[in-house]
Amino acid sequence: MKLSAVAFFASLLLVATTPLIDTARAEDVANVSQDWQAPTVWGAPFLPAPDHTSTVVQRAEILTSIDTINTAAEALRTRRGATETRRILESQQASLNRELASVPDAELANPTEAFGIDIGAFPVVELRKPFRNDWNEPRSGGRRHRGTDLLAQIGVPLVAIEDGTFEQTTVGSLGGLSVYLLGDSGARYYYAHLDEVEVMAEGQRVYAGQQIGTVGDSGNAKGSPHLHIQWAPNGGSEWENPFPLLDALYGDGQITVTPIEGPPNHPR
Repeated sequence: MKLSAVAFFASLLLVATTPLIDTARAEDVANVSQDWQAPTVWGAPFLPAPDHTSTVVQRAEILTSIDTINTAAEALRTRRGATETRRILESQQASLNRELASVPDAELANPTEAFGIDIGAFPVVELRKPFRNDWNEPRSGGRRHRGTDLLAQIGVPLVAIEDGTFEQTTVGSLGGLSVYLLGDSGARYYYAHLDEVEVMAEGQRVYAGQQIGTVGDSGNAKGSPHLHIQWAPNGGSEWENPFPLLDALYGDGQITVTPIEGPPNHPR
């Protein structure tokens, strides 16, 4: 049996949950200004530290595969006639553990120690414009911006900033399709305006660099696709400015100096 078949079999054992509808929690999401709706700027895409990002994603893929195999093995633990399948799963797990041990620690290091994050990933795989510190800027209705906006194409993958758990999915008039994550550092993250969300159970383990959804323009972001992200370092709803954390996670990102043709909303 190949690993892909094992993973497929194991995936049937995972439990998916229906997204929750909660408009009250989509708070203080940005109305992106008209000048930010201009076509993609020269020099895009803007990429967070490529070597670090690829290594963190590799680690996440290995860990999620290990979790899938562990779930399948546990389900088969007391089943009669499954000895050979369990042996194959154990062999695959041992192989993945060796692969995990070979991931270079130097590439996993990130300047996020001050934030209590051992291994971190910038939440957007690629941007169409540089991001800036827009914390507390005025918004319609007398609101203030309680996060950072990261402009990207619709459909660009969004990943977990750190290891942690998937809390829930919500849908609201402001934040649109959104997710909440709780990191191992104790911090809570709110991702808003998503196009799609990966099927995950509440409380499911996630890893830095693991895809949790894609960039969209849901909620009040129609026509201006971006990720609005909020950060509560104490794990509650006391949101603080995420810009310093995002700036550290972005690292020594490199800019590919090539023009991108067409409008920012390219077909999915």
